Parts: sequence; C-alpha cells; structure tokens
Amino acid sequence: MITPTKQFYNAEPKPPRKVARGIDKRVDWLHGVVKRRKRLLRVLSREADASLRILEKEIERLPQKEFESRLRDSSRRFKRGDQSKRSVREAFACLSRVAHDVLGLTPYREQIIGAMAVQRGLFAEMATGEGKTLTIGLAATLAGWIGRPCHIVTANDYLAKRDSETLAAFYEFCGVQVGHVVAEMTPGERTAQYCKEVVYTTSQEILADFLRDRLKLGFDQTPQCRLIRHLSHLGNSTSQGGLLQRGIHTVIIDEADNILIDEAVTPLIISRKMPGNSLELCCTIARDLALMLKSGDDYDVDFAYGEIKLKNRGKSAIARHSHRLPAIWRSQDRRNELVRQALVARHFFQRDTHYVITAENKIEIVDELTGRIMPGRTWKQGLHQAIEAKEEIAITDPTETQASMSFQRFFRMFHSIAGVSGTAHESSSELWRVYRLSVVSIPTHRPLARVEEPPKVFAIKEKKYEAVIEEIERFNRDGRPVLVGSRTVSVSEELSEKLTQKGLPHSVLNAVRHEEEAAIVEKAGEKGQITIATNMAGRGTDIRLSEEVLSLGGLHVIAVEYNLSPRIDRQLIGRAGRQGEPGSARYFMSMEDELLVRFMRPARCKRIKSLLELGAPGSYSMAISGSRRSQRSAEKLGEKQREAVLRMDTWLEEHLSFTRRSSG
Repeated sequence: MITPTKQFYNAEPKPPRKVARGIDKRVDWLHGVVKRRKRLLRVLSREADASLRILEKEIERLPQKEFESRLRDSSRRFKRGDQSKRSVREAFACLSRVAHDVLGLTPYREQIIGAMAVQRGLFAEMATGEGKTLTIGLAATLAGWIGRPCHIVTANDYLAKRDSETLAAFYEFCGVQVGHVVAEMTPGERTAQYCKEVVYTTSQEILADFLRDRLKLGFDQTPQCRLIRHLSHLGNSTSQGGLLQRGIHTVIIDEADNILIDEAVTPLIISRKMPGNSLELCCTIARDLALMLKSGDDYDVDFAYGEIKLKNRGKSAIARHSHRLPAIWRSQDRRNELVRQALVARHFFQRDTHYVITAENKIEIVDELTGRIMPGRTWKQGLHQAIEAKEEIAITDPTETQASMSFQRFFRMFHSIAGVSGTAHESSSELWRVYRLSVVSIPTHRPLARVEEPPKVFAIKEKKYEAVIEEIERFNRDGRPVLVGSRTVSVSEELSEKLTQKGLPHSVLNAVRHEEEAAIVEKAGEKGQITIATNMAGRGTDIRLSEEVLSLGGLHVIAVEYNLSPRIDRQLIGRAGRQGEPGSARYFMSMEDELLVRFMRPARCKRIKSLLELGAPGSYSMAISGSRRSQRSAEKLGEKQREAVLRMDTWLEEHLSFTRRSSG
C-alpha cells in the first residue's frame, strides 16, 4: 500500500480556447474528423493489450510485498512527470491487480481501453452496463498520482457519494486520497474534501464553489497571491484563507454528453435576494392582463423557439390597463415585458412537466432531460415569479446576480478534460469544436443481444397510452420485468393511474417520487416488476437481472415517446440488454407528442394524423420519418442556442478580459 502525499496546487484556470470561425471552422471540423477516425481505437487497443500482457506475465506473479514496491515505483514515475508508453502500460497493469485484490473486480480489456482514452483526455463512449465507474477510477488514480486536483463530475449527489465510497479502498491502496462534495455539506466540510487528490462531485456543486471562491478573491486571483495565502495558513492543513477549492486542473465527467451538451448553456448563478414588494402586485396584474389577450389576434406563439411576439393590438390593450401597475412599471418596455413573461409562463411552462409544486407550496424546476428536480434553481428575468403568479402561490422576492457562468465556459477552463458516456456519437462534431474532445467508441465486452421491436405509431395520445398498457400487461403475464420511460412527470402519473385501474402493482420514479430512486431502479429487474420512470432512471444505477429473468428474455423497455434528442432515447433503450444479456425495447409515438407539435409543420402533422386515423398506406413510415426530422430540427436549434452562448463567452474573453478576475 502506498502512503499518500500532500501537494499544494492552486493554479490559475486556463483561459478558454478561442473557437474557430469562418473558413477556419471548416478546417477545424476536418481536423476533428481525422482525429476521430478508427485509427485512434486501434492505437488504444494495442496499448491495452500490451498492458494486459504485462499484467499476465509480470504483475500477477509477484509476491505481495514486491507488487506493492512495483506499485510505488509506478506512482513515483507519474509524480516525476514520466507518462511514457511503458509507464502507462505498467501503471494500468498494476491498477488492474489492485482492482482484483481489493474490489474483487477484474477490469475487462474494454474497460482498460476506456481508461486509457480518459487518461489521454478523450471522450470514451461506453454502452450502459460496461463498467464506467471502474473505468473512471483507473484513470483518476493516475491523475491523483500526479498531484494536481482531479474532479470527477457525476450526474447527482447520490452517485458522487456512492462512487467515492465504492472505490475508497481501491484509491487508498494506491495512495490516493478520495473524497466527495454534495449539497448538504458545510463550507468547512467542503474545504476538507477538496484538499484530497480525487474529488467526486456534481457540476452544480463544483461550479458554485468555484464562483464563491472568485467572489472571495475579488481582483486578487493570481497563482502567486494564492501561494502567499496558502503559506500564511500552514498551521491549518485544511485552510486556504477561506477558499473552498485548492484549484482546478483535471476533470473527468461521467455522463458527459448530458453536462457538456444538454446543460452546457445553463448558467449557474450566485445571487442574493432583493426586496421586491411591488413585484408581487405586478406579476398578479400581468397574469390578469395576459388572460385578456387572445392568441393570434393580440400575440403570436412560436412553439419551436419558445417565444411570444406581441402585436400592436396586444400592446394597445396592455397600454389601456397600464394604470393598474405601480408607476415604476408603467413604461412601455416594462409593462410589455411583464405581460410577455406571463404569456410565456402560460404557454411554455406546464406543471409536472417543467416544474412541480412541492408540499411546502414552492415551485421547483424539473430538468427535462433527466426528470430530476433541480433544488434551489430559479428562472431569471421575472419568469419564476410569473409562474408563481400563474399557479396562485406566494411570489418570492427577485434576486440580484453576484456571479454567473455557463457550464460550457467553466469546463473549457480546465487544463485537462475527459468524458465518459453511453451516448456521444451524435454530438462528436460539437464536442470537438467546443471542448477539443475526440470521441472514441469503445466496443462492448460481449455482443449486443437486445431486440428492438418496430415502433408503434398512433394518431392521438389516448390510443397510444392504451397500447402501452396492453404491452405492459402482455410482458407482465410472461413474468418479464418492464421499464416504462416517459418524458414528463404528468405522463408517468397518468400511466400509473391506468395501471392502478387495471390492478397491476408497479413502482413510479419521477421528480415528485424520487426518495427511493436507487432501491426502485435496482428492483426494476425482478420477475414481474413494472417500473414507470422519467428519464432519471436512465443513468447511474444498474438494473440487475436474475438467472430466471434472463431465461424469460430479460428486461423489456418501453419508450412512451421520442425525446428531443436521440441520445436520450438511446440512454433509455440501453437499460435493456446490458453486457450481452437478453432484452428488448420498443418505441411508441403519437402525432400529438410534444416533439412533433413543436418541430413539425402544423399542416403536415395534421395530414399525417388524418392518414393514420384512416389507416392509409405509407402513413406509418411518414410519421416515423417525420419524428426523425423533428429530432434533427430540435438538435439544430439546441446547437444554435449553444453557439450563441459560446460567441458571447468568446466576446467576454476578448473585450472584457477583467471578467475572468472579477467573476471567474
């Protein structure tokens, strides 16, 4: 066992790299295509095979004391900066034996390939159930040996705590201190955890703590000043002059496509409440004025872009009633914006889809991509208050922003970034362009045995739900477990009600019922089990199947509708047939699904719906191709929005370079 050593490291974050424009953008894209060629996988495969040969011929045969000496030598080489091919091969061979001896897990060849990809700063695409937790642990140990801060970003607090505790004995044997930072920790606890070589946390926690440190440092953020601050607190090993973190250098992101793509432009804001006594009255009046206006006559609704455009007639109607507002809110721009936000709240933000109302009668935002509640987050520019007014609950005070940064900008500031996920191929170009991450698809350890049944298409939602219930009943009679994935809380609750009416026992996992998430997902593979879940069940916890269930055909996954991104669909479907196990999956869709309503031309959507009701030939294929095109449109829109934020980040770096010192 290696004795851990403490090193102080508090370097300045790397300035985000400029993104290519114009003709350079095309050249950069071609460069990324070349980098992502299969040659990269062949190189990693050869290195993994060489490491396994060292393990088999040398490392496995060593007595325990000699092995520990060999492990210490490997650690010292990394501390000295020796990352030659021979050093990396031997390091992974040693770590493979540690994993076997300490955890009882022997890394597969594919896991070593993935770990080598991560160690090189690549994006390893590994299918669900292929052992990403151990893969990340192998690569993170090498980063821990180097001595610079290594943060592992997970999807939620539960996974951050679980993974750090699961691999604690492994890290300890390798001489690496591991910790985790979760929401409920105090500042003192956070500082103690961040002092360790490898820290598991979430994107929200690490960025929030980074911004808090920026606020404490003010304009005094150079590495020299940090070193002086550190030296002045040598008497207290866990103190860095009130700072939480000891710096950022290396980050390994689990489910990286979700964080780097889906949540990329979401700003994390450090704010303080401002007294807003007049805002409650204003939001209530704006809600009432919005109810007076008629869609099409007074304003237009753009469902694809989520925008409300007031017409002159609508503006005139608002002006006639502006005397009801406090004087400071009567100007044309302010009163129109208040009503526009009220209309946005009414048309685009639905209860149990975009938010839930808690037992304390508070609005909590739901992450549409994961189905999880995002505690403490609020919408900006008065939208949160507009939704509270719509729901007729107590309106909270507005907030004043003290520091803000998008996840996209933050992760581009790390000196070394790598990622692991089951789905990345669709976003490989964007990952290269924004983060300089090359995607390498790691083959599965065993051949995929999942059967994907043909999708079922319906004209209306009600018919689709009836067919979903019939399919659940059919598989339940055979004893096979069924996982039903929905996009929203409301759909999961509606299906739950229908199953209850049928007398079918089941479990529900969504943003409202999430307390026993891990237990529910782990039981989802038991014989005859029915689990209804939003996308939150698609990541993190393995669904394990018994031999009896495998003999019956394995897990059957039902996707109630297509998501805006095909990556999210693949994540859900990937729950079945993990590691070569049998399993099956089927998509269901209707022409009333949100994807088609938002991104298909209304006339075409109506025509296909009519043809489906008539059972016309070709209507099925038209609906399927329409859903694919709608997904492409949704992804293009999302990419444009992320590119706009990226341009703003670049502009800030070029024209307001002091912002890196004032706000991070």
